Amino acid sequence: MGMVTALAAVAAASGIYGGIQAQKEGDKQARLAESAAAERATETRRQTERSAEIEQRNIDQTEDRQRLNYLASGVTLEGSPLLKLEETRRLGAENIDEIQKAGEAGAKAQLTEGRTRAQAAKSTGRQALISGITGAAGTLGTNAPALKSTYNKAFG
Repeated sequence: MGMVTALAAVAAASGIYGGIQAQKEGDKQARLAESAAAERATETRRQTERSAEIEQRNIDQTEDRQRLNYLASGVTLEGSPLLKLEETRRLGAENIDEIQKAGEAGAKAQLTEGRTRAQAAKSTGRQALISGITGAAGTLGTNAPALKSTYNKAFG
């Protein structure tokens, strides 16, 4: 009977230990998922800012070319030419705004994905811990008569 008791205790302890380790691993995977998502979001924001800078440079160059073309042809920058320059500037600002909104939406989506993965990893770890505990309880419950007998022999 002593061997059954010892094996039951070892099996129960092993199940609980395995559950604890799985939960720790789940927490570690959760931290990694959130960290990786934050890095991706930061890179997306950096690339977005760079794209917006390039777009602004292109807009400025287009305006300069328009201005030079008007002046080279002897046209003053009043009336229709001025309206055309303003339209170029307005459309450029709209493009930059769209670039920034799209970049921020992408960064937020990456962060959300990271949080979702982190929650899934934590959930898997918790489930493994619960499984380890319930498995240990089941093992001890199944072997309760042998455990009681051993206890009574030792202390009883």
